[in-house]
Amino acid sequence: MLNSSMMHLDIKTLTALLYLLEERNVGRVANKLYLSQPAMSRTLSRLREAFDDPLFIRTHKEMLPTAKALALEMPLRQILEQMNGLSNDQEFVPHKSERVFRLQTSHYQAQAYMPTIAERFYQLAPNASLETSLVTENSLLRSENQTVDAVLCSEYVQLPSRFESKILGRERFGCIMAKDHPLAEKPTISLDEFLSYNHVLVTLGGSSQIYSESALGDRAKERRYTLRTPYFMSALEAVGKTDLLFSTSQLLAYRFQEQFGLVIKPLPYDFPPIDYCLSWPSEQSQDPGGLWLRNLCANVVQSMIPYPVTP
Repeated sequence: MLNSSMMHLDIKTLTALLYLLEERNVGRVANKLYLSQPAMSRTLSRLREAFDDPLFIRTHKEMLPTAKALALEMPLRQILEQMNGLSNDQEFVPHKSERVFRLQTSHYQAQAYMPTIAERFYQLAPNASLETSLVTENSLLRSENQTVDAVLCSEYVQLPSRFESKILGRERFGCIMAKDHPLAEKPTISLDEFLSYNHVLVTLGGSSQIYSESALGDRAKERRYTLRTPYFMSALEAVGKTDLLFSTSQLLAYRFQEQFGLVIKPLPYDFPPIDYCLSWPSEQSQDPGGLWLRNLCANVVQSMIPYPVTP
């Protein structure tokens, strides 16, 4: 049952809470709502009383939302959009939107697809904002209350049960090496040659499991990882300056082949293509803005990924 303070919250006050979650700054929200600073402070006080929670903790940089505030964002967004739909068509108009969208990606997909996603995003929605953050193997499981509109990830990222997902396409792994590597001139490389060199591993975070090792079977223990990093681009550049080998998706390696002095060879063992997916919380499936962002991301990835999967 609603408490008496919550029953007296109006649409403008709830909108202020949503804007605070997006902006993390009282002054900017006051400007957006055409409120004075004292009036905005009173609005925040009413919200704190209604929800019996501080909602935001002030730091020297921004207002940090509490766990309860983060949990409120999605139902709050849905309530306000449903209220708006009572008098308007539930159509998202990108060029009129000032919404803050939140997209999570791996380091690899941030490098591979984010520049083009950003280009399309701001062409269509110049006044909206796009915030990206890192997704790791089990980060979504550890922080289920976080707000996210879409997630670009590989099949190795673990999703909460409330998430939906669709495969956008697949990429094959290749063996990346420097153009002056001793193996670079060979048309193919043997497994013995492959295992005789040191390797780079880009870590997903959250797990010590190395998925490509299963395809090597008993010989996996012969592969030596002497450089481990979470940063895909630094791994590629390091490979171009050393005799290290790097087994990974090939799209970025081809894009930066000339810049970093790289050669891409077939792997000397069978390793299945990796599925790359678009995922989102199921409660956002009917959100017009979220659907727009997901379609934009899907179109970009499927136009660039080597083996797109289309409906």
